[in-house]
Amino acid sequence: MGALVALAGVTVLPFLELRANRLVPGVAYPMMAAGSWAYLVWLLVAVGFLSAVLPTAKVRAAASTASGYGLIAATAWAVGAATRSLLVSQQPAMRVSLGAGVWVLLAGTAILGFSGGEERAGTLLRRTVPIVLAVAAVAAAFVWGGLDRISLAREFEVRASSFWSLLGGHLAMSGSGLGLGLLFGVPLGLWATRNRGVRSVVLGVTGVIQTVPSLALLGLLIAPLAALSRAVPVLRAIGVQGIGNAPGLIALTLYALLPIVRNTYVGLSEVDPAVIDAGRGMGMSSWQLLWRVEFPLALPLIVEGVRTASVLLIGIATLTVFAGARNLGNLIFEGLGQFAPDLILLGALPVIALAVIADVALSALGRALTPEGVRA
Repeated sequence: MGALVALAGVTVLPFLELRANRLVPGVAYPMMAAGSWAYLVWLLVAVGFLSAVLPTAKVRAAASTASGYGLIAATAWAVGAATRSLLVSQQPAMRVSLGAGVWVLLAGTAILGFSGGEERAGTLLRRTVPIVLAVAAVAAAFVWGGLDRISLAREFEVRASSFWSLLGGHLAMSGSGLGLGLLFGVPLGLWATRNRGVRSVVLGVTGVIQTVPSLALLGLLIAPLAALSRAVPVLRAIGVQGIGNAPGLIALTLYALLPIVRNTYVGLSEVDPAVIDAGRGMGMSSWQLLWRVEFPLALPLIVEGVRTASVLLIGIATLTVFAGARNLGNLIFEGLGQFAPDLILLGALPVIALAVIADVALSALGRALTPEGVRA
């Protein structure tokens, strides 16, 4: 399947687009504009097809991994080589943008890479070496292969001074919302396991909050916060206003509650009663049972809730720009307003990367914090 998707990207769809400037549409070019690098891409796609029929799982995993991560490197160098050739003797305002074929090709490489990872057994080092090599090859293509001349890279150069501040604002907004969600969500989930009346209220209210559209919730918060800041000048002094970070932060905190509260409740309520009885028989108090028995056993599910909330908040944070916050959403919606695809990508791609990194990091953290007996 991964090889079929990659094949569609290099044959059916345009690989690159040469445009007179960043706004107007241009002329599509196939992958053969990359010259000899195009043949390497074709060869690696063929290896991807071959990986489906090889006899043993170990060999299939090696071929799929080589095809997937090799295609990432080869595609970066192919794009750089094609960009250099297309921009020869062109005006400085000319731009080369990534075509649909590049994105479909990368989708195919992701399938191949994940397939190889599913079948490839081994140490953490063996799993990370292909990723490190692929990243190094892409970085080399930026330095020596001409990848730095694509339109997306030039858009970054123009906005480098503001990009990092917007990225920091995005991390601060989503991280603060996640932290506050943990601060309130875990105690609420614990309270729900201890009180049947509270359980229905807490789970019901957090579920209803999750169904409210993001923009609608931001709009609902603006007027009350504005009135509150006028009535209490101290709040205005610390930044609590109808426009700014405050409505976005409150909205993100509310959206983080459902996955954290629900997973905390499910994790604690599913602890085997026999284990709790054994703890009581050993003379443990209620607090000792909670911290030494219940929480360690519920921790994997709690971390899963935090993973879900983190990915959710990183995406929703882009919408808080409509309430006056400053983050990567500014680039996305500014690009939409200007009909500038590369500016949209400059904001969207880091958001995707942040979500993937948060998911992988929290997954590893959850496994590390899980007791060895529970993990087994």
